[in-house]
Amino acid sequence: MDLGLGGKKAAITGGSRGIGRAIATRLLDEGASVAVSARGQEGVDEAVSALSERGNIIGQACDAGDPDALKGFIDWAAAELGGLDILICNASGGGGGQSDEKFDQNYQVDMMSLARGVQYAEDYLAASDAGSVLVLGTTAALEQFGPGASSYSAMKAAAIAYAAGLSQNLAPKGIRVNAISPGPIFIENGPWDRIKQGMPEFYDATVAMIPHGRMGTDTEVANVAAFLVSPAASWVTGENVVVDGGFTKRIAF
Repeated sequence: MDLGLGGKKAAITGGSRGIGRAIATRLLDEGASVAVSARGQEGVDEAVSALSERGNIIGQACDAGDPDALKGFIDWAAAELGGLDILICNASGGGGGQSDEKFDQNYQVDMMSLARGVQYAEDYLAASDAGSVLVLGTTAALEQFGPGASSYSAMKAAAIAYAAGLSQNLAPKGIRVNAISPGPIFIENGPWDRIKQGMPEFYDATVAMIPHGRMGTDTEVANVAAFLVSPAASWVTGENVVVDGGFTKRIAF
């Protein structure tokens, strides 16, 4: 199936590793040009070097929670790529807690980098014939699981709700906005890999809750993400697509 991503231009925050990197890889394989950002320049440089053989990829260090840095990245990406068709908001403040510091970190990165990023990219996306925004959520925002109250899940829930509102506001400009919420995803040296090593009983109990008997992969998330941002999904907007192998049990009418 041709997703129609050839020649499209995408900016991805938090794109140097994990799910963000997998999405960048899939978009490059579909013929898109990609700009990635992450907090550390070393990680950005490594990702750009590793993926450059797949297509046109550029990168810049950027703390997505810093408004000036985020605007600088988006403007730079649009200038270097010759416009923007796609914005993928994948940056996160990481695992949450209940301290003021953690709430502020998740608020600035998981929530406000979305709100600001869309503002900064809006004119570029409106000039595209296929403007699209994708927000990375989580199943932790949909069903209670794990340690209980968390700044991470609370801010991700806010981001998903905000994305739904944006889909209505930006539709007249031809911009679609969707969210994708992965369940437990196993990535080498990622959070669930560390949990497997340090908390094997919790890891095994989590796998037991997934009907398919395994955790998902970043590629499986990236496949869905690529479809959602592509012209092939031109009539899909305001949705939160769950990619979790049946981990959550809600009936999502």
